[in-house]
Amino acid sequence: MATVLGIRCDGGAVLAGDRRATVDGTVRSDAVRRVFDYDDAAAAVAGDVGAIEEFDRRFDSELRGDRLERDEPVHIDRIARTAADLAGEIGVDGLVAGTDSDGNAALREIGSDGLVLASDATALGSGASVAYGRLEDADAEASLDDTETLARETLSVVAERDPDTGSDIDVLRFEGTA
Repeated sequence: MATVLGIRCDGGAVLAGDRRATVDGTVRSDAVRRVFDYDDAAAAVAGDVGAIEEFDRRFDSELRGDRLERDEPVHIDRIARTAADLAGEIGVDGLVAGTDSDGNAALREIGSDGLVLASDATALGSGASVAYGRLEDADAEASLDDTETLARETLSVVAERDPDTGSDIDVLRFEGTA
């Protein structure tokens, strides 16, 4: 299934995910994108490859539409609700980052069941239980550089222990605007 994680820190948030796709324990690809940048939002998505691609396409379209309608930045509550609605329709789980009304970076876990949960550090997917052991050390006051290092090291450890998580990863730094 792969693993995605998110960590909020001083000045932003980091989303990361591996690129492995497995079916019945067999590696089918190490080139699946799960981490996406939407300018004023970001997402990391776990699920079937086709569902992830559909989520990316539709979420991007929804965010663009919101920007045109409102002519102002879209904040985390709207981003998370839109993502959760799509996740429910498509059948994926994920993490989204955006800014709150004060311009500070925020992180939300979104679920295929409509869940929207604020979080400072979380992981989803087949290696989530391993990742949580490392994410307990996450410091919300750490720099973006240190947080990115923690994300990379965490996914490296997960890849060693979880055969469904690959060592090729994508990392996205989302900076708050305040």
